[in-house]
Amino acid sequence: MDVLLALVVIGFIAWWIRYNQLYSSGAVKVPFFSLGTQSQSKAKRVRVAHRPAPRATTKASPAAQREIGQAVSKITTYTHNSEVSVRLLHSTRQANMSKSMDWCAEKVIDDILRDRR
Repeated sequence: MDVLLALVVIGFIAWWIRYNQLYSSGAVKVPFFSLGTQSQSKAKRVRVAHRPAPRATTKASPAAQREIGQAVSKITTYTHNSEVSVRLLHSTRQANMSKSMDWCAEKVIDDILRDRR
């Protein structure tokens, strides 16, 4: 029983150290527990940078890469920024997996034009 209690305490201490590391890096916004003074333990307002869309884990075929490149170039004529075009196409493609790449590109373009009105 004493061994189990010791393992639980060691596990909690290890978790607490990791949580404080995450809090220090800004990944967690609220401190769990702090040994510092009361002014140090107050929650900090941390601005988290935008994280880009995750990259695909599988390699696309050359034909699919060409199709994606054409769709991005179509969208880039409206956004004037290829990174924004890729992000918009990626989010639309994730929301509409059953649709073709051309359909997704046209939807992004229609959304851009609708938002400009």
